[in-house]
Amino acid sequence: MKKRTINSFFFLNLALALMLIATGILGITNYNSNGAEFIRGVNKAFGGSNSIIPILMAIIELAAGIILVIGLFDFIPKGILGILLLVIFIFWAVNIFMGFILNDIFEPDFFTWLAPFSAQLIILVSLWIVYRNNN
Repeated sequence: MKKRTINSFFFLNLALALMLIATGILGITNYNSNGAEFIRGVNKAFGGSNSIIPILMAIIELAAGIILVIGLFDFIPKGILGILLLVIFIFWAVNIFMGFILNDIFEPDFFTWLAPFSAQLIILVSLWIVYRNNN
């Protein structure tokens, strides 16, 4: 096991891991909250689907965060870690595409749409940087 240096890539990796773990846990715990159950009930009452996608996304985010933390300490072989990081990157890109491009692009207006879209792109680019640094 090689010695890991503490540099900007380490802190970027750590920040991404913490963000993914936190959003994953929040997504899982809020899925069964009273408010979330109410919204799903209203959605179902008006003919919408009671999709499992939000909880699935939260579980994937949590797993991705854990993988990033484990990867910090070289417990995963470099080749496997590279594949996992690429899968996380692709997952995030698909998530952005589904959430911002396929679902009401530029709604309610361009700048309201652009702010969270830009934040997601920063995360995507950060994931790419972490992937490239580990390969």
